[in-house]
Amino acid sequence: MQRSERNHGQARLNRLHLIGRVQVAYENLKDTMQRYHDDSPRARAAIASAKRRLHLLNRALAMLALEAAGQAA
Repeated sequence: MQRSERNHGQARLNRLHLIGRVQVAYENLKDTMQRYHDDSPRARAAIASAKRRLHLLNRALAMLALEAAGQAA
């Protein structure tokens, strides 16, 4: 029983960590878009990179939410 509780606690910590990473990625994208007003190749690359990171983390969070919903059902 103790191992199950520990695994549950670790899974919860992992979810919270991922949520924090998604929030940081969103803030990074927002800051990047505010920083680059021009349409230079460097600006486009920075924004694309920040968007890609946010999309990947968001997808991972969605997959975790679906997995948790499946376990609850």
